[in-house]
Amino acid sequence: MINLKQLTHIDLNLLVTLQVLLQYRSVSVAASKLHLTQPAVSKALARLREQFGEPLFMRVSKGLVPTPFALALQDPLQQWLESAAVLFDHEPFDPATWKGEFTLVANEYLHMLVLPSLMQRLSKNAPGVVLKILSQYRHQLEGLEDGDLDFVLNLEFSDLSEQFHSEVLYTDTPAIFARAAHPLRKKPATREDLLRYPRVALRMPDMEKFELFHPRPGQPGLNMHWPAAYETDNLTTALATIAGTDCLLPGAGVLAGLATRELNFKALPTLTPPQVQIAYCLISHKRVQHSPAHQWLRQQIKALVQKLG
Repeated sequence: MINLKQLTHIDLNLLVTLQVLLQYRSVSVAASKLHLTQPAVSKALARLREQFGEPLFMRVSKGLVPTPFALALQDPLQQWLESAAVLFDHEPFDPATWKGEFTLVANEYLHMLVLPSLMQRLSKNAPGVVLKILSQYRHQLEGLEDGDLDFVLNLEFSDLSEQFHSEVLYTDTPAIFARAAHPLRKKPATREDLLRYPRVALRMPDMEKFELFHPRPGQPGLNMHWPAAYETDNLTTALATIAGTDCLLPGAGVLAGLATRELNFKALPTLTPPQVQIAYCLISHKRVQHSPAHQWLRQQIKALVQKLG
């Protein structure tokens, strides 16, 4: 365990002088290497003897001879100095060799659409990066502030303080999804058309933002009058349900990118196109704004999300 009280009584600059004296065993050579005067090095040596309570060196005709105590310090002191130098060695960031971990909270829509591609990119260009992705995290801004999270990729937050950096990466509109061969696929559906079919309710945060058909400002949306036949908090399950039934799923327009041969669904044309715009943002705390690794990852995420458009 580190004895912090003991360290506060040690002038750590003196340890550099000690290492140079151990290496060259000469006050004059040490003074030259350290760009100091010989009296300054002699004074530093006197202080080292006082701090260690040991003579450290003996003067002989050819210079200094370290005591056994001083020799025992040489290797651990060299290792300590090398470790300390790493703290100030700011080499250019190289994703190919960098090793570290990022924790990211991602909206489930973007989690499924973007993160697999991000992992492919990281495995190729930054194999030392470990990525932890969460879909549910209650206090996301607090997590960024406390350092438990590195980024939040989610719907736009309101009233963010100057402590946070938020950038809109993608804007989207809500849609109604159904299997590709659904009876409503051939012509724009009205509100009454939709109400004839059961609804899948996806229980995710902020789902109220994806409601369609608000008749007038302040009035409830379609979902308020459209009882759910099935509720789930699993996006994959919801998509599989509509792909195999006549159920309809209100959700983000970006979901169209998840359609596959197995999950064969499409956005239905509607008679009244939705006017709502949904903004997806990448949010971080100012503590990472000077981190090359974080800024590099930000650019990778940004490029992939913007491809969705």
